[in-house]
Amino acid sequence: MTMSLFLITSCNDDDLDDTLITPESECPTLGLNIGDVCQLSNPNGVPVDGIVNSDCECELVVTFDCPNIQANIGDVCTSAAGVTGVINADCNCEGTTTFDCPSIQANIGDPCSTPNGTGNINSDCDCVIVVAYDCPTIQANIGDVCTTGAGNTGVVNADCDCEATTTFDCPNLQANIGDVCTDPGGNTGVVNVDCDCVVNVIYDCPSLMLNVGDDCFLDPAGTMIGVVNANCDCEDPNTTFDCPNIQANFGDQCWLPGNISGTINADCDCEEQSNTFDCPFLQLNFGDPCTCLLYTSDAADE
Repeated sequence: MTMSLFLITSCNDDDLDDTLITPESECPTLGLNIGDVCQLSNPNGVPVDGIVNSDCECELVVTFDCPNIQANIGDVCTSAAGVTGVINADCNCEGTTTFDCPSIQANIGDPCSTPNGTGNINSDCDCVIVVAYDCPTIQANIGDVCTTGAGNTGVVNADCDCEATTTFDCPNLQANIGDVCTDPGGNTGVVNVDCDCVVNVIYDCPSLMLNVGDDCFLDPAGTMIGVVNANCDCEDPNTTFDCPNIQANFGDQCWLPGNISGTINADCDCEEQSNTFDCPFLQLNFGDPCTCLLYTSDAADE
């Protein structure tokens, strides 16, 4: 007969020892697991919170504008095409561009808008409304003032070239006297002294474009008129003046500065009239021109 002896005992809290079983951590040195909050000091020695990384190091927590790519807006980056760029507001790597006008991120000639309409960016980086020019390549119209390559002032001609301005005898025709011209009927002629295009005219004096007997000017100012003679010279028609240079005689009325009336004296000068006359009754001086009244005997008897 086999007998088994069982010993049954009971225990309570007092019978347990104080041994604490500590769970094993992923980073025994730190006593922390990956992802746990940890503490470290920043470069200034100030304690800050960090996160235990996969290398069991306490890493400073960084907040990115773009967490998915761990970058901030404006950071330098490399695009998928291998082009260096910067992170834009959409967290995309955008290739950097050099603008003519960086402040408005635009280039000269780019389209733009103003309250007054659409335009283009000019060389001053301003938005200028588009203007239709006769000469778009130089942004000018025919007749506009311009500067030639030699630095002379000119006007834009019909070929969109800057042509130096010229002084013409006939500005309305932009031609000089004697230039070949075409009349309204399409006939070839020559510009005359009246700035008319005259066809097939034969002059007695071609160099003057005048005929013998035509009026002409004796002085450059055009104040003294003469007549073309047979030698094609402009000749004074009156050669009997006391003072030929001024085409006047002694005693003729003349005018002094200030619109003061005078008379031509013996020196051919305009002299202010004097109130003292050689013949006070006639208010004339010796040698002055006068008008005589002839009385017949019949008139005298009456």
